[in-house]
Amino acid sequence: MQSETFVLTDIKEKDQVFIFKGLSHPSVIKHYGVSYNSLEATKEQMDWYKGLELNGTGKWWAIRSLDGNEFYGACGYNNWEQAHRRA
Repeated sequence: MQSETFVLTDIKEKDQVFIFKGLSHPSVIKHYGVSYNSLEATKEQMDWYKGLELNGTGKWWAIRSLDGNEFYGACGYNNWEQAHRRA
């Protein structure tokens, strides 16, 4: 998906450093409920993103600049219940 100011793309392994930056930042984690204290520990989050897709219960995307050079953040949904059409 693309807007006039950003594009949504799949989260890639190279994004782990950006995911760690967000999920270790005090301003983010006080609202998010998940945090990591090392880049290596953030692999758990990366595996979670993959797992959502593999088991069909969600999807998360990277929010990037139109040229793809800047990572702004991530967005998505989880706990998808197909029978009830809700996440």
